[in-house]
Amino acid sequence: MTTDQKQALFTLIKHAGQHAQALRNQGLKIDSKGRQDFVSEADVWVEQQLRNWLTQHFPADGFLGEESGLQTGTGRTWVIDPIDGTTNYILGMDYWCISVACVEEEQVVLGIIYAPDRNEFFVAEAGKGATLNGNSLHLKEPDPEQVVIGLGRSSRTPLDGYLKTLQHLSDQGVEYRRFGAGALMLAHVAAGQVHGYFEAHLNSWDALAGLLLILEAGGKANPFLARNGLTQGNVMWAATPQVWQRLSPVLLD
Repeated sequence: MTTDQKQALFTLIKHAGQHAQALRNQGLKIDSKGRQDFVSEADVWVEQQLRNWLTQHFPADGFLGEESGLQTGTGRTWVIDPIDGTTNYILGMDYWCISVACVEEEQVVLGIIYAPDRNEFFVAEAGKGATLNGNSLHLKEPDPEQVVIGLGRSSRTPLDGYLKTLQHLSDQGVEYRRFGAGALMLAHVAAGQVHGYFEAHLNSWDALAGLLLILEAGGKANPFLARNGLTQGNVMWAATPQVWQRLSPVLLD
């Protein structure tokens, strides 16, 4: 991928996010995919724009989108969540984002997360670090008594497991937050706003861009792509190294 192609992709993602903002202000068509699982016309539009551009520029590559599913290819695979946090987006909250990741030879090599309402544009490249609005990200360890991690949950996992996680964190003296957009919360781990993120099952389109951001900022994570994580999803646990070491025994048991 050339520098010019990368910049063109960045520009497209920003344009898509701004168009999603405009669509919301004009009134949205909203459908339900299941219990508390919504899709708006903006989700569909953003994914189609990204898919069209990627297919045009990289016709050999595969594509996995939340709304349109998997198209296999012979090269890399692009993994897209057009709007993570759709419910937040529909309600007019600012905690939503576009997430784009590129997987090559079972490794995430590029991750981009754009939160239009917050004016946050995150980029990570394997071996080249992570940035927020062009500024480098480097994780720092928190005071052990002041650890805060993000949590996520979906109907794919049982409620009792989530409640046990809350109990484990309480026993460890760890605070938690749940904002309804796992991809963006992973990005905020990389930015140092929270110290880790855990979800018992996360889909790859929500996980991979933020995963690379955290790793490139100096964090640790479970091997998400193991056991068919790309197509089946997996547990997501990523944090600063010390927080990861401390909480892994209780979160991954």
